[in-house]
Amino acid sequence: MGFAERRQLVEKRMGQMDAGRALSLARHRLNAAIESAIGRFAGGDCLDCGAGLSPYESVLGATADEVTIVDIEDRSGRVDVLADIQDMPQIADGAFNTVLCTQVLEHVPHPRRALGELARVLAAGGVLIASVPHLSAIHEAPNDFFRYTEFGLRSLAEEAGLEVVELTPTGGILSFLGHGLSVALMTTLGTLPGLFHAVRLINYGLLVRLAEPLDRWFGMAGRYPCDYVLVARKPVVT
Repeated sequence: MGFAERRQLVEKRMGQMDAGRALSLARHRLNAAIESAIGRFAGGDCLDCGAGLSPYESVLGATADEVTIVDIEDRSGRVDVLADIQDMPQIADGAFNTVLCTQVLEHVPHPRRALGELARVLAAGGVLIASVPHLSAIHEAPNDFFRYTEFGLRSLAEEAGLEVVELTPTGGILSFLGHGLSVALMTTLGTLPGLFHAVRLINYGLLVRLAEPLDRWFGMAGRYPCDYVLVARKPVVT
């Protein structure tokens, strides 16, 4: 089994246990920020774009009236619409009150086109919740095109006609360094027969919970963020 297959196996098992944020400190801090944004801003009919294994399905279910999942392929068996977020003709203008798009925009070659589509399917007054990486290793090559600063992400959102409500950095340099260690640990020892649960607990205890206060104090998230979480609203035209 290659690295990609082992990584997918780990992600799937953690998702089934609702323990996805335990994969690494970077993931833990990103997920907490996304879930906070969902809890405060999501509602009505929601489009979850590029959802993959649908890590936020349960959180969205608690706030949204209905969740529609769109992805370019169906890895979870729960995708409702097969589409590329750069071009979603199957979805009508203004069809959703909330659009969620997490860790997807780095994987599309035309992010302006993608942001335009996400804005198009939002109803007036609707909210986009999106996350993007700033510090990240190459992943899902060759479909890994961009890293974002807060300035670039804000510019793309405003160019798409959205008003930025929040733009939050998550994680710092320690989160970035620790992520690689956690992934290596979980995809090697964690995939050995009978060791998954023990390795997961060790990883979560040492590389997530113990490292979290250090990253908050010394990680310099404002200068070296791992990720950004964007909340942007589609204006109501009067």
